[in-house]
Amino acid sequence: MEHIVLEYDKDTRTALVVATSGGREPVLSGHASPYIVADGYDFESRSWGAGHYFTDIAQAKIDYERSCRHAYPLAEGKLRDDEFCTIRWCREDIAEALSEYLTYPIPATEKNIDAAIGQLMFRDGLRDRSTEDGWETIGAIIDEDELDFGISSAQGVDFYKEAFDLSVRTDAVIWPSSEGGAAFVMAGPPDSEDGDLAVYKIDGGLIGDDEITVDDIERLGGTRMLCVYKHGPDGIEGIRDFANRMAIHRFRERVTVRDPFGDLPDLAPALRNAAAPARAAVQQPRDPQGIAAAALTAAEGGGKAVAEHGGNKH
Repeated sequence: MEHIVLEYDKDTRTALVVATSGGREPVLSGHASPYIVADGYDFESRSWGAGHYFTDIAQAKIDYERSCRHAYPLAEGKLRDDEFCTIRWCREDIAEALSEYLTYPIPATEKNIDAAIGQLMFRDGLRDRSTEDGWETIGAIIDEDELDFGISSAQGVDFYKEAFDLSVRTDAVIWPSSEGGAAFVMAGPPDSEDGDLAVYKIDGGLIGDDEITVDDIERLGGTRMLCVYKHGPDGIEGIRDFANRMAIHRFRERVTVRDPFGDLPDLAPALRNAAAPARAAVQQPRDPQGIAAAALTAAEGGGKAVAEHGGNKH
């Protein structure tokens, strides 16, 4: 086997080697465990008697030091400089698990403990599962509200939280634009079912009296302001950037619209409320004669001239 000797102990003739390809790269394809603690290593033949195989160099190093009969205490439980917490499972822990934590107690014999450890370490099952469960535990302990969201306003934080909590595709959140006369809609876009997040902007003048679903917004002339895969790095940054960049100062006025049967809900009533000023202007056009008369009066020095913007011609 092509390999590189990383360390060698002449007293015990133990070597720490890594299987390679082309003399440089650790072999990961075809060799599930490229790091090897080789007992009885012979430099002349570049062979060894027996070996212990590892996928993790840190675990291989620990076994190498143990095989060389060197004390290898973990400095305050740390394997590497960037680690701050480690958990060490011992044989006595497995013995306790056999007697107390299975569906029914199993005798904690040496044979049973060895068999249980073999099951736990098969394909790194214990380490991988412990990591997954550890992430859930970390998430349950950390209080997000005590951390910096990197967002400039409280309403930006509210938007950020809502964006990641919008897991049901048929839910939508609507809030008025701070510019007035328009509404924002946050929902899953109609052209994706993979967790994408979209924010649309639609002017009040485009909102009629008919039913409107998310599928209708762009057809009516609404604009897609944001569309990102929310659980990827680009998505997270996109949502944060939108919260900082866009005027969401009225996000506290948001309304969540959902359909109890899981269908796309009718957004029209909430949109009409959010964009009421613009709709009123469209439905009640200004009187051109009144505007002209007011302008003429103003030009002649009439300081009290007022245009009736809400009236009709008669």
